[in-house]
Amino acid sequence: MKSLTPIQSLALLILVGVAISGWLYGIHWKRVASGDLFSSEERLMIRLQDQIRSLTETNANLTEQIKTHSLASDEAGEGTPPQPPAPVDVLPEVPSPQGLPVLPSRPQKIETH
Repeated sequence: MKSLTPIQSLALLILVGVAISGWLYGIHWKRVASGDLFSSEERLMIRLQDQIRSLTETNANLTEQIKTHSLASDEAGEGTPPQPPAPVDVLPEVPSPQGLPVLPSRPQKIETH
């Protein structure tokens, strides 16, 4: 059997090292994707971002409903302003993990005198 030259040995070692590091890197990102490596603050931020995205979509839908309602009332010749739709409870109340702050489900009415 013919022995490997130093350059062939180096190339083989580099390829094996890259293969092993890629395998370990893949395991690391698989754990990150499954959520094992998130801290409680990171989980809270992800939940808040999901709530913001959901509220933005709901706001866009309600704005579109108001626009279509006002266009329909203008075409019908009604002079009354459109009534906003009933408030929708978008997100259920989520229990706070270990005393972390939770946003209220909807804004609270503030009375001023």
